[in-house]
Amino acid sequence: MIESIEVLKRLQSLKNKINELEKYTECRKQDVQKKKDQIEAKRILSGEKREEKISVQKEIDRKELDLKTDEGEISKYNVQLNSIKTNKEYTALCSEIGSKKADMSILEDVILNTMSRLEIVNKEYSELTENLKREEESLKELIKSVDADVRETDIEIEKVQNDQKKYIDSLDEDTLYHYNRLSNIKGGKAVVAVMGNVCGGCFMNITAQTLNLLMGGKELVFCQSCSRILYLEEK
Repeated sequence: MIESIEVLKRLQSLKNKINELEKYTECRKQDVQKKKDQIEAKRILSGEKREEKISVQKEIDRKELDLKTDEGEISKYNVQLNSIKTNKEYTALCSEIGSKKADMSILEDVILNTMSRLEIVNKEYSELTENLKREEESLKELIKSVDADVRETDIEIEKVQNDQKKYIDSLDEDTLYHYNRLSNIKGGKAVVAVMGNVCGGCFMNITAQTLNLLMGGKELVFCQSCSRILYLEEK
């Protein structure tokens, strides 16, 4: 039975190694997904900035059209000034022209401010676009690296699994059943050492009878508290 315990310890070590390798593979895949999520967020932001750029440009176009309309009306008023016969009408029309020019001045300032805003938006959009390109290239390199790591890890897992099979084949059916059952419900920690009369799994004291059975080394011995398979730690 001592030989079986050594096999179980080795089998448990190999299983833990496989779990670590699988976790590593999953972490590497998550790295790719995180990168994709970051890029998607930047792509959405870039799209929003592009829409803002279009919206600001349309706003400028509308205001410039309004400005041209005001310029046309002032030209029309200037023509009308030549045909006016009374001072009252002349004064009223001059006042209207002055009011239009004041409106145009305000509109010109608004257009200039909006153009400045467009310049900022264009710069932000350009920077986002360039950054997105770099991130997409970075993602391609990351995917290549992760794919290579996963392939290497899969090969290593396969080797460990082959080693596992050799140990599994050397165990009797009953011992293997107990190990597999406990390994599944105890998070891979089915076989634990007894140190100072304490179970290394649940840290509860073992009985004198359990200790005697362990020292006899003729059968599988289970912790009365957590049911794990026990073995005596070598001094």
